[in-house]
Amino acid sequence: MAEPPGGDYPGLAVLTHKPWNPESLLWLGCALMLALAPGAAVAGLFEDGSIAQMAANVTVLPVAILVGVTVWFQVNRSFYQTPISLAAAFGFNRRNTGRCLLLGLGTGFGLVGIAMALALSTSLLIQALGDQAEPQKLVTLIAEEAAKPDQTGALVFFVVMAAVVAPVVEEILFRGILYPAIKQIGYPRIAAIGTAILFALFHVNLLTFASLTAVALGLIALYEFTDNLLAPIVAHAVFNASNLTMLFWQ
Repeated sequence: MAEPPGGDYPGLAVLTHKPWNPESLLWLGCALMLALAPGAAVAGLFEDGSIAQMAANVTVLPVAILVGVTVWFQVNRSFYQTPISLAAAFGFNRRNTGRCLLLGLGTGFGLVGIAMALALSTSLLIQALGDQAEPQKLVTLIAEEAAKPDQTGALVFFVVMAAVVAPVVEEILFRGILYPAIKQIGYPRIAAIGTAILFALFHVNLLTFASLTAVALGLIALYEFTDNLLAPIVAHAVFNASNLTMLFWQ
């Protein structure tokens, strides 16, 4: 059953009511932590800051999210008798695929400009306070690998993880599940702002905190407008790919 239009996002098509029990998020959280623990232990076996450790880290997070989401689907099916399809959960359907692709492309490029402006402002503020802004470790590593002709395999791996895998799993978790779940229990503003901040903190970097919070809010608005997670996935992929392209051209 769809919510009436308008609500807290005037002019936007409010997300269709999602058919899951908010209590099931507890299971999702537990599954995520249980999946992250062994992955973090494996990553700790490698030399700190090495390519192997970074590869383990960027692999652990998507795998943990996929495990958590799989458990969450099964819990809704078995414990709450609410079997969920991908279409019902995330709005995936063929009716507006072309529209979602175009909106995702346009939004992704627009978010790049917004993020660049906010990151520059944050960098200037940090410098004015007498500190030095440090880029994300993964960004630094990708830049270093791009300069090495014998590390093509590692470079391709990190690019695929950043531009393809990360947008899919992160959108499923943050916009696909957490945001509508919190919104449906009666806290739409907390859902939007809280999950946006959580998304920024997830990337663990002061320099990009403001810009990624703004990006997350833009992705939420896009999801509200389309009621199809494909649109923010495409926008997220365009955003990450654009940043990687600019990184390679530096």
